[in-house]
Amino acid sequence: MADVMTAVVAATLLASGTATRYDPGVMQVVVANRVIYGQIDPETAHRGYVALLDCEHLGRLVWLQQGERVGGPYMVADCAAERDRRRLLALGFAVDLSWELAQEWGIYNLPGAGFLVWDSEPRLSRRAR
Repeated sequence: MADVMTAVVAATLLASGTATRYDPGVMQVVVANRVIYGQIDPETAHRGYVALLDCEHLGRLVWLQQGERVGGPYMVADCAAERDRRRLLALGFAVDLSWELAQEWGIYNLPGAGFLVWDSEPRLSRRAR
């Protein structure tokens, strides 16, 4: 029997699916604009920036999980334009990563599969399968 890491339900799942990335420098422009409009506070402790589908999450801290790997907190700095929502949903979109985070997570040119986005740090437990 193999050990499997599973999330203990203490965090709320916000999204699941693929992770894509912003091109170099794009997230910095987005963040600067969100700060100007008072939509995010860059002084809040976080390890990087992400974008989710829904704008209601702007400024929120989230954690990412792919398999046994969990990282965060990351600040939600962007969201999908209404015109892009249907296409992103059809692609199974979960999260866009800043260029820097994409490098850390190994998302270079292809979408990364199997990402979960949590509203707080998920506690993982081992169970035999």
